[in-house]
Amino acid sequence: MVKVFRHHAGTGSHGRVWSRVILSLGLGLFCATFAHALPWNDDMYWQPELEAGTAARPPVADSVPTTGIEPPMSSRITERIKAGLRVRNPAEPTPQSIQNGEGLFRIYCAMCHGEQGRGDGQMVGKVVPSSDLHTERIRNQKDGYLYATIRSGGLVMPAYQHALSTTERWDLVNYVRHLQQQGARRDQSQ
Repeated sequence: MVKVFRHHAGTGSHGRVWSRVILSLGLGLFCATFAHALPWNDDMYWQPELEAGTAARPPVADSVPTTGIEPPMSSRITERIKAGLRVRNPAEPTPQSIQNGEGLFRIYCAMCHGEQGRGDGQMVGKVVPSSDLHTERIRNQKDGYLYATIRSGGLVMPAYQHALSTTERWDLVNYVRHLQQQGARRDQSQ
């Protein structure tokens, strides 16, 4: 017995296959077009976040970062005093370091602290008060305290962590010490 297959356009198994393909393509195109509006696409945007400059967990005491990034340092006075006790100045006060520090001081510090560090800069009285870097209180602070203050800021002083490299901050410390020595010599001669 021989069976005869009749082909009718749009009917039979071939027609169903093509209609499924077209339906799948249309549905896929529709989904691809509007998938960005689905609620799970902004999960990364609405996730919990930390403030810039903070870490998920504090570093282990006395640990050294492998990335070369300095550990977090607070601008609180107690933290700056602690930094003064544990952070040592690795930069020798060479003429080159002092010269670099002088240039940086003129750019970042003189506006408030004045050219000689006497707290008489152009901004004093207009915007913020400023410290006289020649006072006994500041002269008696350790280099690590000055470094921490430059890096993390103070009560009204902004932080220069992102503006200055570690070497530049230490050059500034060396220049401030140089200014203080010059000021002490001037005071003694008068």
